[in-house]
Amino acid sequence: MDSLQFGVAVRDITPSYPVFLHGYANRNQRSNGVSEPISLSCLALDDGEQQILLVTCDMVGIESQPCAELYELLKEKTGIAYPHILFSCSHTHFAPALHHDGFPFPDLGLVAPDPRFVEDFKTHLVEAAQESIKNKRPGTLEIARLRAPQVLFNRRTVAADGQVVTNYRYPLDAENYTFSPVDDELTALRFKDENGIGAVLVNFGCHPVTGGRDVERDHYKISADYPFYLRQAIAAEYACPVLFTLGAAGDAVPLERFGDSRQHIGTILGKTVTMAERVFAAQENPKIAADFLEFEAHTHIGLDADAVEAEYTQARAAFAAAQEGEIAVDREGRPDSTAGEIFGEKLLNLKRAKLYPNNKFQVKVQFLRIGGTTLVVIPFEVLSDIGLRLKQRFPNSAVVSCANGYQGYLPLAHNYDKGGYETMGRSTHFEKGTADRLLEAALDHLSSFDPT
Repeated sequence: MDSLQFGVAVRDITPSYPVFLHGYANRNQRSNGVSEPISLSCLALDDGEQQILLVTCDMVGIESQPCAELYELLKEKTGIAYPHILFSCSHTHFAPALHHDGFPFPDLGLVAPDPRFVEDFKTHLVEAAQESIKNKRPGTLEIARLRAPQVLFNRRTVAADGQVVTNYRYPLDAENYTFSPVDDELTALRFKDENGIGAVLVNFGCHPVTGGRDVERDHYKISADYPFYLRQAIAAEYACPVLFTLGAAGDAVPLERFGDSRQHIGTILGKTVTMAERVFAAQENPKIAADFLEFEAHTHIGLDADAVEAEYTQARAAFAAAQEGEIAVDREGRPDSTAGEIFGEKLLNLKRAKLYPNNKFQVKVQFLRIGGTTLVVIPFEVLSDIGLRLKQRFPNSAVVSCANGYQGYLPLAHNYDKGGYETMGRSTHFEKGTADRLLEAALDHLSSFDPT
């Protein structure tokens, strides 16, 4: 084989039964319908020396342990193993999870994933992986790097005193803030065979949290959010599968929400790709490569598993008793009481104790080179400044976040002093400085791995 080969397969993974949706803790019931279906796609690449499988799916993220189990499953079924496998989640907040999820209600607490969805997901994953490998054919690779600043902004807006004020929606008094930068670059890889464009891989960093047409009606409906319409817009023009990977989107959110924002944003991004015909550049004799680095990270709070379990049980009982006393509820419908706050804290501690039983975690950063593009794959919600710093040194790189694990936010140290949602103790699991270590290690690794 003297050329790149590619194969692709897609599966609909939308459950036909009600499920708990991952992404917002204030949900207290299962889904009640489907707004936009969710899917799983697999792209197999082979340059004659190495093979890689890129799996993309519509979920918030897949935590490290389920990821490890899925690696083993694909190794058994395809012979391909990590780091030659990528699991990338779109980060939609309207899909079920493959891991335990916490809901701050005493009748729910830590909820296990629906076993039907887990088994269905595994079945679809294996089918798509095997089909993509079977369908490999010779192809060429083209790349375009495009700008799409009109659809997003950085919610870490800076007030006059230099402190961050988190604006989840674009502020009406925008003149009172300085807007932190975002990575608004959209990277698109096109794979072509003798019949034309056979697959497109897109990377863009904006939170899929548009919320649907109506806040109340769509809060419990399954949805792939704006990536559904991005894929739809490109597929309408190219008639091929489209895979979406999330960039450095930890603090980058949609400029528009609710109403028809999903369609607007997804279509704009999709059209940005299909109207860039003159921008796409062919990659000569594209090769692929895979590698990773690993280091130990420590949680920012030490927890004793046995003590956490006991505290959680007590807090849950106290909260249930408070509810029976008909205490007031807050604007999100949750009981507004000290008992509720304590239960939420103990619930988070229980989840962390299960995730990190020794209060530490082996962080893995994966590197995939596809022609002249290097994907830096990070299992966290990383803020825009990490993506920008990587591209400043290595312009042909692109962060893939919420991938190969999902371990919360990971802000750089300088972000903590300014405050904001992403730096709160409930948002990030690890001690200050962990992201700086990751960035430094990634930059060092790219010095030898990235072709630029």
